[in-house]
Amino acid sequence: MCDVGRLRCSRKQGVVVRARKNRKSTVAGLAVVMTITALMSCGETPGWRDAGVRQVRVEELTVPDTVASDEVLPIQLFGRTQPWGVLTLNRIDVIRESTEIELTVWAEVRVWVGSAPPPCDCGIEVDYQVPPPFDPGEFRVVINQPDGSQLVESVLIEP
Repeated sequence: MCDVGRLRCSRKQGVVVRARKNRKSTVAGLAVVMTITALMSCGETPGWRDAGVRQVRVEELTVPDTVASDEVLPIQLFGRTQPWGVLTLNRIDVIRESTEIELTVWAEVRVWVGSAPPPCDCGIEVDYQVPPPFDPGEFRVVINQPDGSQLVESVLIEP
């Protein structure tokens, strides 16, 4: 064993440890660490918490094959924002042109905090109606995805 200033070393083990010169400061430091750990581990009561608004990843897009130019075009969407949690529709951003409609779906997200979450279907279903009139020909439905990609389907508009 050798003493070098505040360090103590053991030649057999090659381990260097700090010498405890002030036992009170060590106990006080340990008490502070334990208090902080206790406060952090108290945690929240398990349950659903608001996590803000997120763009929905649309997994399924359903449109009819054909629609008359004077009829409503129904669009059905199913999506998720996983891994975030339970969704409630917040808004749909819409850009409509003569030959296409572009939709971006946003949802309010609630995440589970605490132990294992209860089982849930964490998706969202949206029925969107595009009002007429439409120009005869192909009409595209474009869904913007969170990763920048797009999901696209086409509908034939009949006169």
